[in-house]
Amino acid sequence: MPELIPQDFIDDLVQRIDVVEVIGNRLEIKKAGKEYKGLCPFHTEKTPSFTVSPDKGFYHCFGCGAHGTALGFLIDFDRLTFIEAIEELAKMAGVMIPRTKRGRSESVKNKNLQDLLLELMSHYIDNLSKSKKAIEYLKTRGIDGQTAKKFSIGFSEDSWDEVLKKFGTSKKNIENLYDCGLIIKKDNGGYYDRFRNRIMFPIKSDKGHVLGFGGRIIDQGDPKYLNSPETQLFKKGELLYGLYESKEFLRSSNHAIIVEGYTDVISLAHNGFKNSLATLGTATTDAHIKKAFRFADKITFCFDGDNAGRKAAWKACKICLLNIRANKEARFLILPKDQDPDETMQSSGPEFFKKLLKNATPLSDFFIETIKKKFDTSRPSGIASAAEYSMVPVNRIRNGIYKDHLIEKIASELKVKTSQLKKFQHQDQTYRIQKISLQTQKTPSTHRPSLIRQAINILMHYPEVVREISEEKEFKHIHEKGIDILREIITLIQSNESIKLATIIEHFNDQKIKEHLKSMTVEKLIISQMEAKNELHEIVLRLNERNTRSELKKLVSKAKNNALTESERKRFLALSKSIEIK
Repeated sequence: MPELIPQDFIDDLVQRIDVVEVIGNRLEIKKAGKEYKGLCPFHTEKTPSFTVSPDKGFYHCFGCGAHGTALGFLIDFDRLTFIEAIEELAKMAGVMIPRTKRGRSESVKNKNLQDLLLELMSHYIDNLSKSKKAIEYLKTRGIDGQTAKKFSIGFSEDSWDEVLKKFGTSKKNIENLYDCGLIIKKDNGGYYDRFRNRIMFPIKSDKGHVLGFGGRIIDQGDPKYLNSPETQLFKKGELLYGLYESKEFLRSSNHAIIVEGYTDVISLAHNGFKNSLATLGTATTDAHIKKAFRFADKITFCFDGDNAGRKAAWKACKICLLNIRANKEARFLILPKDQDPDETMQSSGPEFFKKLLKNATPLSDFFIETIKKKFDTSRPSGIASAAEYSMVPVNRIRNGIYKDHLIEKIASELKVKTSQLKKFQHQDQTYRIQKISLQTQKTPSTHRPSLIRQAINILMHYPEVVREISEEKEFKHIHEKGIDILREIITLIQSNESIKLATIIEHFNDQKIKEHLKSMTVEKLIISQMEAKNELHEIVLRLNERNTRSELKKLVSKAKNNALTESERKRFLALSKSIEIK
């Protein structure tokens, strides 16, 4: 978790790290003027279009659009987590990573919860070894002792307080059980066990830490499957079942098979498909796809053949489009109707499943086929609807070779011109502009963020110019979109003697802000540094004027209610003299 490391340490680390050294240790790049050039590692190319700027601390590929900082490069290229990438940069810089007081406290708490979950896993495994009923159930599902051991499968007894009695021997222990999601509060006080009479599947991080459990009822009862609730360790939308057990097979095969359930993963692994993962019975998320792509460049999504499976596949398809790069590949396998991977394996065997995998539909084909099924493309109106519908998700893909290729493929399949499809792209942009324009007419203040955005854009190209502007730049009384980001960037620049754009980008924890700033960095600014300084100066003056008027408005409101303090009264009089009120 990024907040465990002080932000000023991350800022200093990114500022001091040489992006050329980080990337040059992994790729062959050659000096070309002020920058370095090489073949892009994120797509196949013969002519170098991958540039690295030491001054900005930033890399950008003009071919596929990949871009980022040294930190981002390690995450994408070395497939590291944020913390692992920070550790790698710290090692290169020869510095120790400090931890905040809050960070140390959270680390201790997390360690205590992980230790407790590990104890519970051992307890459930022990329960399984003593339960003939649970062992027989697993045998009926084709799960033998060796497979159960590999996945640390256990059993929770049919008891309301077995876990509570054994592990809740103190107030602190009860609190930890509750924080792990293992017990539930009663309405009238007290607690009871969450998991009862269930086969227990521990859900682990890629490092093997137990973060939660999934439980499958072995008799009649609802729900059939039950997961741990969201806790500080267990984040269902981010975790993939089987990742720890399949990690080495994912890397050796460079291929991940993503299914929907625990037993699907176990059945596939038992039959030789040891590179299988599951999404814990929830819809595929952006975090799931990003995590899978950290360990393999190819993903095959394997969904049940019912309507729910097809809907889940379509949702995964749209999310996947946003994560595809030239070196990443995704395919879709829809199983025979009313079958899941476990049932397919049991009824038809591994060779049949291997053939299905081999013939899985590529992402672009699945996307187009699904759209064509939604509309009657034998009619002109159906073609027009399909074209417009397809361009909504396509417009969200970042510009690059893959996006261009997909548009060409859609055009070919729908028998329309590429230029006609691209009109929908421009129409979408025009619609957004018109929408903003309409909002501006209704609410005069909505044009103001563009002024703030312009200031941020200037600073993402010429950060040093802000030092040459002597006017006040705090804007305490402006509460508009983007003003906090602008203030933060100005403060960051002024608190450093020199600054790389990479440092500004990595200063923000919010991924959307990071992506927005990265996009600004690769945009060309067609004004010179002197023109940028003059323009920023004008923006600061206008923002200060707004700030003063906003402050005066608040003071006027307080004055009407006779609620001004002595210092506010003096400020009110001073502002009243300095501003001509119309």
